[in-house]
Amino acid sequence: MKAVYLLSNVILLAIITSSCMDSKKKEVVIPPLEVEAPLETPKKECYQAVIEKDTLTLTVDVNSVNEFTGELSYSYYEKDKSFGTLLGNVKVDTIFADYKFESEGKTSIRELAFLKKDANTYVEGYGEMVETNDKMSFKDKSKIKFDGNIVYTKIDCKP
Repeated sequence: MKAVYLLSNVILLAIITSSCMDSKKKEVVIPPLEVEAPLETPKKECYQAVIEKDTLTLTVDVNSVNEFTGELSYSYYEKDKSFGTLLGNVKVDTIFADYKFESEGKTSIRELAFLKKDANTYVEGYGEMVETNDKMSFKDKSKIKFDGNIVYTKIDCKP
């Protein structure tokens, strides 16, 4: 019996000693994870069209892979205003975007097109629209007209 008692004390002492030695082990330092920065950050530009007493404001963010986001507000004189977000893509010199906006207390989605005429100008396109799944879209994108009805000129962005 003494042998069992002595053996269990030796095992217990070994466990205690072992656990004390484990607490003195060196800390393992894991280097921080390196994340590559994007090649190009979105470029924010602001444009405005003034037609008599109406003001339309367009904010665009185009990133390096030609994705497009922005905001658009139509501020019509003595009429309901609309404001919303744009999400789409750029094909050569034309932006095709879905405009999700609020007007008269209702949320709607409408496809828009903007043609970049030069470094300081976008022209909003128009054409026949059709409604599909609660979204107004161009019936035929090849028939969109950019004849200068609504011309946005570059302005300084407000902070």
